[in-house]
Amino acid sequence: MKKQNIAIIAVVAFVLAISVGYALFSETLQINGTATAKGNFDVQFTSATQGDSKGYTKQKEPEHELAKIEDGGKTLTITVNKLDYPGAYVNIPITVTNQGTISAVLKSVEQTSAEEIQDPIKITYTGLTENQGEEKTIASGATHTFNVKVEWDPEDNDKSNKRDVTTQFKVTLNYEQAVNQN
Repeated sequence: MKKQNIAIIAVVAFVLAISVGYALFSETLQINGTATAKGNFDVQFTSATQGDSKGYTKQKEPEHELAKIEDGGKTLTITVNKLDYPGAYVNIPITVTNQGTISAVLKSVEQTSAEEIQDPIKITYTGLTENQGEEKTIASGATHTFNVKVEWDPEDNDKSNKRDVTTQFKVTLNYEQAVNQN
């Protein structure tokens, strides 16, 4: 029993000696500094034109402009004045340019309309990805092109449902600063 008590006392003394030794030889290092970051964040719509179409005729008057870039390149208004029959569509190629000095990553797409878009009209986006890796990142000075398709649903068989109405909506792309993965 005495040997066991002596061993316990020796271990406690050893731990205390190491703790005191560590305290004597340790030092606190304090680092102060200032970091400055400069950059310009500026992603804009730079081009929107009429692509291929079927059953759609662009109107000549300026008030019937198919795609109009507004708000300093931050918003795109699309106006499709009419589609002639089920299956009719118009594709609108759109280019977004990162005119800033910071890489940007797409976080979300907002589509808003003054009126509810009528049921047989379908709007789809191709070439525009959200939250799927590197293809959504636009480096400084780079461009990204995608398509918006406005289509009268080809499965709509209601012939009395003539689409003489105008479909109008706004598209806003929400970008954030890309985080380097290095």
